[in-house]
Amino acid sequence: MLLYLLLVLTCSLFVGEADGRVTWNRTDLTLASQDCPGGYTLVGTKCLMFEIFASETHEEAKNFCHDAQGELASITTATDFKNLVDYIHANDLFGRTFWVDGRDEETEGVWLTSSGEAVPLGTPFWAAFDYHQQPDNSLGNEHCLSIPSDWFLYMNDVPCSNIKNFICEATVQTQEEAASAALAPLGPSAVGGRVECLAPFVEVGGLCLLFVTWFEDTWENAQQMCAGTSSDLLAITDIEVLRTLYLFIQANGLDGNTFWLGGSDLASEGTWVYTTGEPVPMGTPFWGLADMSAPSQEPNGGTSENCLAIGNFYNFRDYSCGSKFFPLCIYRG
Repeated sequence: MLLYLLLVLTCSLFVGEADGRVTWNRTDLTLASQDCPGGYTLVGTKCLMFEIFASETHEEAKNFCHDAQGELASITTATDFKNLVDYIHANDLFGRTFWVDGRDEETEGVWLTSSGEAVPLGTPFWAAFDYHQQPDNSLGNEHCLSIPSDWFLYMNDVPCSNIKNFICEATVQTQEEAASAALAPLGPSAVGGRVECLAPFVEVGGLCLLFVTWFEDTWENAQQMCAGTSSDLLAITDIEVLRTLYLFIQANGLDGNTFWLGGSDLASEGTWVYTTGEPVPMGTPFWGLADMSAPSQEPNGGTSENCLAIGNFYNFRDYSCGSKFFPLCIYRG
């Protein structure tokens, strides 16, 4: 096993070496400066190894990572998830399904990493179709966590005996991780700190938001409704904001409502822009999925669906601008 591991680390993960720099999947990195052990590369604040030349069961993949001084990669924050997905796309790793750290074998529905940390449920992590979100344990023995490319790298529960590629995470801390851990008691957040909001706005992750649940109208009229309260339709560009918003909606009895956001591709089909001029983030982990039997990713409505809303599981979806939903406004002062 150790010999095989050394061969994999030496021959398969790296595709070239020149002038003391290692080239991995067309990405140059200097291992010492990246603060990662050999065979690992820095993705966000984590040192990860993408094993694409070996396929194992979940347990065997876990043992492989242990031999490589690591653990299966854990995904516990929305930022970590986005960093991972972005890296896979940027380095031509899409098209595979990877094991990551997480099981619910001990208690059905209670997903934990190997260290006992909770695997986050819901949006933006788990695959969400129009009316159904993972995990669903559909086969009765789906107790291990994967991110499949055919579901656009959203999380899915599958049998642990399946054979897949996998991602390891080095057990050593990077300097940035160590700094974050030192600050943990102070409660840092990827979204803004608490602010005072004037009624009827409420504070959500440092933003002053107005959930207009008494007024359903078209996207254009929703904009006007927000303007009348010195606000705009909400623009979400940070995945931590989407996660915080999702948790707030679930905790405050707002689920079941569909809300307009400020994005559209009215000016140019396929080019999604907020009313603020900011580009709408595309792909995973922002946009939801459609048709579980033949998965596709939103936006998928073409010229008939040009406005952005969140509903059901609160991923992004495109709708006809003439649909009537609730405005979700952000105070602009």
